[in-house]
Amino acid sequence: MPPDPRDLRAEANHLHRALFGGDAPEEVREQYASALQAAPLAEVPRCDLSRLIARGLDLEALELALRRRTRVNALSQRFQVLCYLAEARPEYYSRFVNESPRFLVGWLALGLHAVRSVYKLIKGRCLLRIHDVR
Repeated sequence: MPPDPRDLRAEANHLHRALFGGDAPEEVREQYASALQAAPLAEVPRCDLSRLIARGLDLEALELALRRRTRVNALSQRFQVLCYLAEARPEYYSRFVNESPRFLVGWLALGLHAVRSVYKLIKGRCLLRIHDVR
C-alpha cells in the first residue's frame, strides 16, 4: 500500500526539524511527499519510522548510526531527499554555502562538529540497540 501523503508531509516536517531546527515550508512538505510516492526507497531500517518519530528519538543520531551500518537505508534516503529539496531554495542558501573566509572560526566549528558527530554516533548506536532497529 502506498504511503499516505499526509503522513509523508508530517514526516518531512519532523525530519526538517531534526536537520534545520524548524518547521518545513509547505512547498517542501508537498515536494517531499511527491518524491517519496514516486520513488521506492530501501527496505532498511526494518521498523516503523513513524513509531520512531512518535517516540521523539534523535533522528539525526539514528541516521548516522544506520548509515555507518548500512550505506543504503531508508532513513538516510529520506534525509537526502529533504536536503536536496531544501538546497534548491534561496532561503537555505546560507546553510549550504559559506561566502566569507573565516579560517579560525571554520577550524573551531569543524572541531566542534567532529566531537558532536562522535557523540551522535554513540547515541545512535545505543538507540538502534534499545529500539531494536535492524
